[in-house]
Amino acid sequence: MTNEEFIETYRGGHALQDPEVTLELQDFVMTTGLWDGFFKAGGDINLHNVFCSEYIDWIQANKRNTILGIDHFHHVCMTAGTSEAFQMFMMRHNNRKFKFFKGDFMMHKVASNIMQNDWSWIYEAGEVTADSAVIISCPFSDFGSEHPQMEELLNICDSWNVPVLIDMAYFGMCHDIEIDLSHKCIEEVTFSLGKTFPIIGARAGMRLQKTDVDDPVLFANQHGIVNNFGAMIGLTCIESWDSDFIVRKYKDTQLQVCDALGVEATKCIIFATSEKEEWQTLNRGNKSSRLCIAEDIIIHHDKDCN
Repeated sequence: MTNEEFIETYRGGHALQDPEVTLELQDFVMTTGLWDGFFKAGGDINLHNVFCSEYIDWIQANKRNTILGIDHFHHVCMTAGTSEAFQMFMMRHNNRKFKFFKGDFMMHKVASNIMQNDWSWIYEAGEVTADSAVIISCPFSDFGSEHPQMEELLNICDSWNVPVLIDMAYFGMCHDIEIDLSHKCIEEVTFSLGKTFPIIGARAGMRLQKTDVDDPVLFANQHGIVNNFGAMIGLTCIESWDSDFIVRKYKDTQLQVCDALGVEATKCIIFATSEKEEWQTLNRGNKSSRLCIAEDIIIHHDKDCN
């Protein structure tokens, strides 16, 4: 393997392939009797509601992060990961100019282009104006921690009445994150289990909103036209492993891997950052470059356990 190929193995961001989780999910899919009533023309109209209810409880039971104001969001829908919620938000506010911090989820750029939305990357919170709309991840995708300008951004959006979507797809594998969701500008918050567990293809996500919005996601949820397979797999995950499981099991190994690579650990278990030149090909537009160390963590953890 060349050095360039070695560096490329740290690109992207995906869940840890935890052996315990993988085996239990495989066993569940092969042996569960719950599939007996699954293949019905009418479907199970309530399964996604059970998933969302238990998912919220799972989030609120977390002991390693501080999330304030989640009780302000009374309207809940199951979504296909977080991306479906992003698309609905973009369609609803397509008369606004979208702002994304450099280094955030690249799908925002792709979706904005295909929708022909006016959009731009920003580097400073002050670049947001009254006609903006904002999507920002927490933990921030490029840093593995809160964006240092997040609170300033939310205060500006409060003053301008700028709608904001908070993407919390990495919740479940992070620690010491603090966020106050009670800001009036925050219209919705999204979560997904596809980054915490190796179930990205199940598309088990959730959208929380302060006000009911009549859109395709709400319609699908009201009529049971949802991914019940994803709901079933998602329920299995949150009923089998608590929201502190990944951090509790792998935080020490993350630190060991980062020490071996000479990079900085972040608050998100799968990510590390570095300002060293050798990692520049992974740079997403900020001072430091982001590495996904998920595979190294599993390898090192397995060695330590054997």
